[in-house]
Amino acid sequence: MPDSSLCRSEQDFDLFDHEKGVILRATRALERTHEDTGGLRIALLELVQAYEKSARELKRLMRTGDRQQDQLRQVSRELQEKSRLMEEQARHLLILNTDLAHEVEARKALEIELRVLATTDPLTGVYNRRRFLELGDYEMARDARNHRGLSLLALDIDHFKRINDTHGHGAGDATLLRFAQACSTCLRAMDTIGRLGGEEFAVLLPETPLEEAREVAERMRLAVESCRMTGPQGLFGITVSIGVVQLGPEETFEALAERADARLYAAKHQGRNRVES
Repeated sequence: MPDSSLCRSEQDFDLFDHEKGVILRATRALERTHEDTGGLRIALLELVQAYEKSARELKRLMRTGDRQQDQLRQVSRELQEKSRLMEEQARHLLILNTDLAHEVEARKALEIELRVLATTDPLTGVYNRRRFLELGDYEMARDARNHRGLSLLALDIDHFKRINDTHGHGAGDATLLRFAQACSTCLRAMDTIGRLGGEEFAVLLPETPLEEAREVAERMRLAVESCRMTGPQGLFGITVSIGVVQLGPEETFEALAERADARLYAAKHQGRNRVES
């Protein structure tokens, strides 16, 4: 009869879960074995010891594997957290970069606006006195190199004070704007018009001798004379007196401007709405 202790159920063959039971049954079998079994006892003993050692090593490896898996899971969580933080930082940097780009564009627009405000007359849109004088120096230096003729026109709206007194300052501002527009239509891209103050304007004509400058001035006079304005007292017209001069040898811009003003005053004294050169 087989020993009941050696009877095995199907579940007993699961060595990894029941190694203690297997070892115990093998040990009991050895105890019942006769000594003259031809080395069977020794072989079984070695088998039990090897199995027990293998089982211990297997458990150690499994525990090591479990620890490594825990470490891998921890590293994975840390990497995921770092990845999330990096994504948040990338989004934050993108927002900052976008804001910075908008700020740069806004600053550029502000610089352009400030440059325009610093160089142009806010009412008429032509150059202001400061910028006109700067461009006068530039054109003087250019004419000194090419000697092609530089002419200057001094313009003054006739009876402008009367327009303000009769129709109000709103009509006076509209007159200044319309005057600047009418004069600008007679000029080339290379020409320069500026408002020096009040109703006084000036025009630089590079590479233009005196006779051609006088023709330009006459076209401007006619353009202004054709303007019709509307005020509280009804329709009214405007006219302009113009002095024309050409830059002379070794002449300064100040001296040129004084001669243009003298020609302008001559036009005023001779009845206005005329060109004097």
